Amino acid sequence: DQRTGFLYWGDVGPDAGKDGARGPRGYDEVNQARQAGNHGWPYFIGNNRAYSMVDFATGEIGPAQDPEHPHNRSVNNTGAVDLPPARPPLLYYPAAPSDEFPEVGAGGRTACAGPVYYFDSQLKSDKKFPVAYDSTLFAFEWSRNWIMAVHLNQDGGVAWLEPFLPQFSFVRPVDMQFDSGG
Repeated sequence: DQRTGFLYWGDVGPDAGKDGARGPRGYDEVNQARQAGNHGWPYFIGNNRAYSMVDFATGEIGPAQDPEHPHNRSVNNTGAVDLPPARPPLLYYPAAPSDEFPEVGAGGRTACAGPVYYFDSQLKSDKKFPVAYDSTLFAFEWSRNWIMAVHLNQDGGVAWLEPFLPQFSFVRPVDMQFDSGG
């Protein structure tokens, strides 16, 4: 987001189709970073749903991580053990219908995040987006072939989701940007 400096990205999650002893099913995420931070993976997915720690030598499934106090105890870790709290994503959804974000539907998962649009009343363009899209993130789904207008509230969180141009058939959207004409 060129105005706020926030970074948005789509995060394609694991393929697990259902919750299990090791942790939750797979989710895709649209994340927002307002500053550097821990955005969960590989200890958390979705709305900070925790994976259990597994001893791959014995197969023993241990406790799940705590999103407020995660620890990296991997034998391959060469850095910090005590990690910052995990930040939940802006949006998250499994392959199944989402209770939290039903607008995203169900199906394959390949989350992507695009630009944030800001309406400019001074811009002389008959092609610019309308004021109704002011402060709106455009997220898109490569596998589900949709573009979603993610209307942001004043705090930068999700106010509501709106399918963008639902009457059009998008085919594998992978990138978006606004030109100088809005």
